[in-house]
Amino acid sequence: MHDGHPWQVRISAPAHPHESVGSGVLIGPRHVITCASVVGAALGVAVGPEPPGGEVALELPLLPIPYRGSGTLVAWVPEAGWDPRWNPPGARPPGLAVLQLGEPAPATAIPARLEPIAPSHYRNRAVFCLGFPPDSPAGRRVHADCANADAETITGLETDHGTIERSFTGTGAWDPIRESVLGLVVADEFPSALALLIPAHCLLAVWPDAPVRADRGTGARLLGWVAGLDTRRGNLLLRLFAGLAFAGLGLVWWLEPDTQPALEQAPSVAATSLISGFVWEPTGKPIPGVRVLVPARGVAAETDRFGHFSLRFQEAAGAAVEVVVMAPGYQSLTEPARIGESGLNLVLRRPEPSDGAPAETGDGLEGSPHVGYPDGQRP
Repeated sequence: MHDGHPWQVRISAPAHPHESVGSGVLIGPRHVITCASVVGAALGVAVGPEPPGGEVALELPLLPIPYRGSGTLVAWVPEAGWDPRWNPPGARPPGLAVLQLGEPAPATAIPARLEPIAPSHYRNRAVFCLGFPPDSPAGRRVHADCANADAETITGLETDHGTIERSFTGTGAWDPIRESVLGLVVADEFPSALALLIPAHCLLAVWPDAPVRADRGTGARLLGWVAGLDTRRGNLLLRLFAGLAFAGLGLVWWLEPDTQPALEQAPSVAATSLISGFVWEPTGKPIPGVRVLVPARGVAAETDRFGHFSLRFQEAAGAAVEVVVMAPGYQSLTEPARIGESGLNLVLRRPEPSDGAPAETGDGLEGSPHVGYPDGQRP
């Protein structure tokens, strides 16, 4: 699983299912929360006090097999997200809406866990946001920091690189360290380095049954304290702490001893084996957001911010397979490996320029939703 995006939803008009009008967050097997303005855009109606009728096109594009369906409105709060400190006079608030899928989402779709925190704790909190602009139909991820103001009903977001545009509206503000969604992004009509954020406690007020991230254990509370530091120096400390945890061969699990809800017992299998390793540039720089797959087994994963991946197989170790790595701006790579092998190091190279043209930089994403994000999105 990669950076929490099995809950990511792309929302479109029924007549144009491949043209995103915004995003949403899966908060249950059949429910998606988004902004009221996104639903209005999908249905081609103005946002008003009365809930509109009709269905919108929904897609979970980042699953191993993307899911497409439709949703109908089950909750409508058009006045949510209003704050005179952030909304100019005469502006319409973004509002909130909950859509119900016609059928439960696939088992590979994992609902997001919302994290309601104190309004003052949003200051300079680092998050990731994913949108689907026209030039990046497979998705574009940007890093942003919450603005230096209390988040009672809405607060600001500021990116340190890249822009946020309309297709980001309704997407989740994802904290990769806490593995939680801090709220919904509200983007301007035009691309900008600034956006707004509706905090998680406002989302829970609209849909109380949404999953909530709860700390259990001293280590988890310590990690929450570090993640909540409200200065940019604190954010730097958080990232350093995360890097040491990953490099410490399991230290992160000691710091995050959450007990997950009990799951239905899965059918027994003969064995579970892994292929794990890293994806690098020739310079030794890790490449995050790269899709790594074994086509012969239908198994895929995505590299994390440190370039690490882990492929899980429901079979015993030893079989020979081919590992395929694909990323925009790089030459694809096919590497032989054996199930159960760890420490695999895969090096991606950029294509040689031809006819004096510069090589691709990977600033956009092309092709299938299975392809990873551009490496320009690494925080």
